[in-house]
Amino acid sequence: MYVSEPHKRAVVLFVDDETKALKYFARCFHREFNILTASSGDEAREILAQHGMCIAVLLTDQRMPVSDGISLLSETKARYPHIVRLLTTAYTDIGEAIAAVNRGEVWRYITKPWDLELLRGELTNALELYREQNHERELLTERRKSILSVASHIAHEMRTPLLSTRSAAAGIERYLPRLLEGHRWACEAGAPVEPLRESHKFALEESVVSIRRIVDRTNIMIDLLLANCGGKRIDPTAFDICQMGECVDCALQDFPFQTDQREWVHSQVQPSFYFRGSCGLMVFVLHNLMRNAFKAINNAGKGRIRIWTSRGETSNTLHFEDTGTGIDPKVLPEIFEDFASFSSNGKGVGIGLGFCRRVMESFGGTISCHSIPSVHTRFDLAFPLVVGDGADRS
Repeated sequence: MYVSEPHKRAVVLFVDDETKALKYFARCFHREFNILTASSGDEAREILAQHGMCIAVLLTDQRMPVSDGISLLSETKARYPHIVRLLTTAYTDIGEAIAAVNRGEVWRYITKPWDLELLRGELTNALELYREQNHERELLTERRKSILSVASHIAHEMRTPLLSTRSAAAGIERYLPRLLEGHRWACEAGAPVEPLRESHKFALEESVVSIRRIVDRTNIMIDLLLANCGGKRIDPTAFDICQMGECVDCALQDFPFQTDQREWVHSQVQPSFYFRGSCGLMVFVLHNLMRNAFKAINNAGKGRIRIWTSRGETSNTLHFEDTGTGIDPKVLPEIFEDFASFSSNGKGVGIGLGFCRRVMESFGGTISCHSIPSVHTRFDLAFPLVVGDGADRS
């Protein structure tokens, strides 16, 4: 277990509306911790706003005027997730305390009246947890820096051929109409040239458009992946209203299927629905899920992929399921964590599903996974309803 330097005393914030309790707590523990006290939830919020990043442990009484302790701890979890949260409460409030622990808003609860040795032990354990988690955050930061450095180099190397590809596509697009017109004249003049079907001409024109679209989307994905490696949040200001059916079609059209893989995928996106987000990001999420699914199918030696939608009263959902190897229940709760990789060959860096989670959060939605080993893995992507997205628009 990681332990920081002993001379660095941790900061503990204690909140209670009784002045005697504040003085008693400070007198008992001032030699072991740096103590901050607050007599109300509002005063605690002011202290957190000024010193939140320095506070290791927050201990608060449950029953206080205006704002109760659980509400304060819930806000602290959202704004200062590094702080270890403790609740002190009377026996009559045990039910509320247990519920808060189960929701993850409180790490431990301590009953009143205090047993000082028990309280000291809980504070010490909370401090050890804080130091351990802080050490893990530092390691994660270093790993993120390393991956960002490598990713930046790869991105730089990729952009040059992408630029060349786009320039070549632009040249083909510029001269293709003249070539086709010259071919038509040659055919009309009876020259010995192979005739072109209209479908072939259309395919040539569409291929140029497809190349340009893929290059542009790849550049966008490079920017987004670099932002993800650097821990930056996805900027939603450029989001627009997108149709899920079009996003799925685009993902299937652009995915680099091998051999007969396209036949393994069954898509039934009806009824479709609208969501506020980015079609490019949605395609990235689907491509990541498909790559993982094909790996699971190849490892299992069997399987199919099914994509479908469902509508609800409060959200619409895209379902993505494969019948490959499934996911070990022990690692399932961690698959959306940054840099969590469970690849059997050890080659993954763990940024795919973590980025998918970030994308869904930027859309205001959620992504969850349900899996039974050797049976199936299903991802459920839930999206907030879009005003005016009636069934008649699908």
